[in-house]
Amino acid sequence: MPPLWKSVHFHKTDPGVNWVKDFRISIEEQSPRGVCHAITPNVTRLRDGRFRMYYSALIYGDRGFDDSTAVIKSAISSDAVHWDKEPGNRLEPFSPDATLRVLCPDVIPHPDGGYRMYFEGSCLDQPSRVMSARSNDGLHWTPEPGVRIGDDVYAYGSPRGVYDDESRTRLYVHRAPYARHADIQRRIVSAISNDGVNFTIESHTGIAQEGELESLTVYAPEVIRLPNGNYRMYYAGWCTEPIHGRILSATSFDGIDWKKDPGICLDYGGDYQEVKVSEPCVIELDDGSSRLFYEANDTTGRWRVMSATNR
Repeated sequence: MPPLWKSVHFHKTDPGVNWVKDFRISIEEQSPRGVCHAITPNVTRLRDGRFRMYYSALIYGDRGFDDSTAVIKSAISSDAVHWDKEPGNRLEPFSPDATLRVLCPDVIPHPDGGYRMYFEGSCLDQPSRVMSARSNDGLHWTPEPGVRIGDDVYAYGSPRGVYDDESRTRLYVHRAPYARHADIQRRIVSAISNDGVNFTIESHTGIAQEGELESLTVYAPEVIRLPNGNYRMYYAGWCTEPIHGRILSATSFDGIDWKKDPGICLDYGGDYQEVKVSEPCVIELDDGSSRLFYEANDTTGRWRVMSATNR
């Protein structure tokens, strides 16, 4: 049996920093109530060789994102190009800590069988939190009680989970200030757990917001492990004046201390992505190449899931 850390977000080769946009829509959503956005993709490889994408369907409310609702859906593909949506919702808002929306899913295999999904849960007028759910088949999900990561000072979200060499679960999440703490710097931080349920925030700096490309925020980490035990992170960096989102990268020897790569991995621009590219998710294909799925935004305010392939 391979070590547990090779069971999720593991790549045989480093995808690197050079990506070419596929300029095709992977997922978009329609709603009879208005514009519905497809956002926050997470793709897993199934045992039969197919791919399943988990993503959120977001519907804006009167206050924009603040009172938007979201559910988690899924789609299936045999080639990671053409996607067939699966009926129903994988997860819907629930009480008491995610009554408004659930989004940013990350599905990882559980050591005892089945799967655990980490996701961002929100209620109206309180900071978002990281929560979890369990499933035996990847389709039918039951929320686990309690909050994995959360407090009243920060908004936490966009989780990605990996196993370390000791079979502990490490979650990478964005941490943003909430309400009166708006002057606090935004970061990507990590938390460690022996059981996948009870997490402790690690004290290192993670990815700190800095420079022009990150003048608005850093968030949405995608972390992969490599055969030599090293790590690569792709993450979203947003700038102000004007607001644009890009995908950046960093590397680490231990998953704790990170060194940012210079330049931009994937920039906004082109059809359906004139405003941003964000929320990266990377999978390895059978031919050894990798595909990056991401959330894109056009000038009409419509969000879709798009893709790029490394070169």
